[in-house]
Amino acid sequence: MKTGSTFRQADQRFPLLTLEEQVNQLARDGWSAAAIKQYQAHVERLLATHSFDQNATQMRLWFDAHRVGSELFTEMLMADFRPSQENAQARIAMLEKVMGLEPSAENFVQMKRLGFWSEHGATPTLYYLYIGEMQQLRTYIEFTNRVSRLMYAKYQTRTKRFFGQPSMTMLNDIVDHQLRYYLGKPMIDFVRTQNVTRVGLKLSSQKFLHRQVRYPDARYHNRGVEDASNLKIVTHDYHAEFILDKHDQLVSMWNALEAHQVLQDDGSVRFNMQRGSYTIDELQQIANTESLNYANHGGKIHDLLDGDPSVRGAGYEPAIRDYAKTLF
Repeated sequence: MKTGSTFRQADQRFPLLTLEEQVNQLARDGWSAAAIKQYQAHVERLLATHSFDQNATQMRLWFDAHRVGSELFTEMLMADFRPSQENAQARIAMLEKVMGLEPSAENFVQMKRLGFWSEHGATPTLYYLYIGEMQQLRTYIEFTNRVSRLMYAKYQTRTKRFFGQPSMTMLNDIVDHQLRYYLGKPMIDFVRTQNVTRVGLKLSSQKFLHRQVRYPDARYHNRGVEDASNLKIVTHDYHAEFILDKHDQLVSMWNALEAHQVLQDDGSVRFNMQRGSYTIDELQQIANTESLNYANHGGKIHDLLDGDPSVRGAGYEPAIRDYAKTLF
């Protein structure tokens, strides 16, 4: 599948585009005029400094704009934002378009512009779910908190308070729902590559976020686990979620999906949704997976935004996950 990219994807050298060419590419990706203006401002400030290696620094800006959740990516997403339900809906729609999120025949939302960070020099118009260091993790958590607030605003029905909370409607869009899985993926990848244990998660949260983690009920993440030993850990704001087994190994659908990923001609990644391709252990990981939470605590809002759309048969989950839940 081709992307209509300005670049030759097979070329390992990054061909530095003019600012006009970059702007045209960002517009094709679905960025708003305000977002592109934000990017232009960064490039123009750089060019005005007459730094030693402007080409390399401009390349870094380009890749920052394509690393989902970077500081620049977040600035572009929120450029000229004014709080309102309409503006929140528009920002969510832009994010999902830029990431290339589209439901497949198997009810799984594929991110059709997802690339491998290790290959970003060869696939510079793709987008990347990547966190390489703790500072990037902190920035990414701020990004997911912004997206969560946008989603909260999108599904808020009115400002009148009801039992201490704004009235909400249930999240009812498959792409909005499954966006949670992609938003959680780079944090899962980072914890996995760093071999962080449950104790490590607690200590890292205290040291770098200055917050305690929480340990909510993990019953929905212990399907088929005889001793119910899987542990659910969430960050203090409830958004980031991790499931660890008794051996401190992450339980995640991404462990299974990445074992069956398919590389496209343009360098982007798809995930095989044929359930017969997966082992019983992989299906158990899919059934018990984590996902980012839009709500900032449990209770009714968590049910409406995160829990109820995940119910088997509701129509918002991937067919393979609905199937996996029937097995355990």
